[in-house]
Amino acid sequence: MRIAISFADLRPKRLLTLMADRSRIRGFLREEHVTYASILLYITLSSGQIFFNKWVLSSKEINFPYPLGLTLLHMTFSSVLCFLLTKVFKVMKVEEGMTLEIYVTSVIPIGAMFAMTLWLGNTAYLYITVAFSQMLKAIMPVAVFILGVCVGLEIMSCKMLLIMSVISFGVLVSSYGELNINWVGVVYQMGGIVSEALRLILMEILVKRKGIKLNPLSLMYYMSPCRYCENQRTLFSLFIFLI
Repeated sequence: MRIAISFADLRPKRLLTLMADRSRIRGFLREEHVTYASILLYITLSSGQIFFNKWVLSSKEINFPYPLGLTLLHMTFSSVLCFLLTKVFKVMKVEEGMTLEIYVTSVIPIGAMFAMTLWLGNTAYLYITVAFSQMLKAIMPVAVFILGVCVGLEIMSCKMLLIMSVISFGVLVSSYGELNINWVGVVYQMGGIVSEALRLILMEILVKRKGIKLNPLSLMYYMSPCRYCENQRTLFSLFIFLI
């Protein structure tokens, strides 16, 4: 028995299919626009924070030569803002499932590395320019890859060795023309790069491999107080040392 299907019967189905495809495309484009807007906003805010830190620390401007204190103020603001957004205004919900064991073994080491990154990076601004600092930061992929190889997350190969060599050579060439180079600032900046690379490695080992899923605000909510305490401990240690 043959079933006759007319074109009139197919039109509504085709129309529904086209509408569904259009809605999916619009949703994809909307998400893509949000992603690009978020990236541009991140670049803008990050650049603004870098220049603001340099402006505050510079002896020719605000003249606040206390990078550790500046980092402490940053972490205090982050902690208060995250608390207000999650507990008071309830803009976003903090991911559940955080235990004391996870916090001590995973969050605190990552927060400590983040605090070291900010402190050493801000200290470098006392000795070198912002432009030169950003040139040195381009070596970050090399540091992350080398540490990843050391802990078994990455595998050394001829291809990756060539890529890392090209990146290192590019950083060396871009840094060669720096007129006002200060090796103390270079050491601080390289220390900040190593700390950031360690933070990324610890994120992979202690968070992602344990299956802990945290959104960006939850991550900041848990880590900011930890970084705050780490900076306070460092300030106290320096105070005792100076006495």
